[in-house]
Amino acid sequence: MEDKLFFTFKNIKIYNDDFLTTNCVKENSIDLIVTSPPYNLDIKYEGYNDNLPYELYLEFSEKWLTKAYNLLKDDGRLCLNIPLDKNKGGQQSVYADLITIAKKVGFKYHSTIIWNEQNISKRTAWGSWLSASAPYVIAPVEMIAVLYKKRWRKIAKNKMSDITKEEFIEWTNGVWTFSGESKKRVSHPSPFPVELPRRCYKTFFFC
Repeated sequence: MEDKLFFTFKNIKIYNDDFLTTNCVKENSIDLIVTSPPYNLDIKYEGYNDNLPYELYLEFSEKWLTKAYNLLKDDGRLCLNIPLDKNKGGQQSVYADLITIAKKVGFKYHSTIIWNEQNISKRTAWGSWLSASAPYVIAPVEMIAVLYKKRWRKIAKNKMSDITKEEFIEWTNGVWTFSGESKKRVSHPSPFPVELPRRCYKTFFFC
């Protein structure tokens, strides 16, 4: 286990391991998971095929969602950042499909936050007006689904929470507006900004 330990500081430990096979984390021990899994958009990751047939992608999603469910405490929560739809390689309702799978493995649904990236540079659908018999829509937003294992209300012992009143009021609004992260700046093929897990942690972690 210690050979997978990538970073440690005080009570913080970061492991570099395969989530599906790791034994670095005990079952029923996690309060909050914040994740943005692969979107199956043929991103060039190291050691992972991000261009699976959609049915295989859903099977992969069920495997890691099951693992996440098992690691969480009964009042554990999952903040799942996923696209609303997938356009590349055919229209797919990724958000709806992954929520359905999450419920299948046992998760309960709480709410969804819409992350407004304000990124309209990705839009390529404007030309469809020339072929209006089959228009399509590109939403410049992503979803953050908030799920939980068995019990939503937490019974906190230490009440560790440092969210301010202003942050609580703003972030319990269902639309979060901030920019995405630059691939070049962080040298990663598919990064998300620190602001996303920071808000999830401060809003939904309480123990």
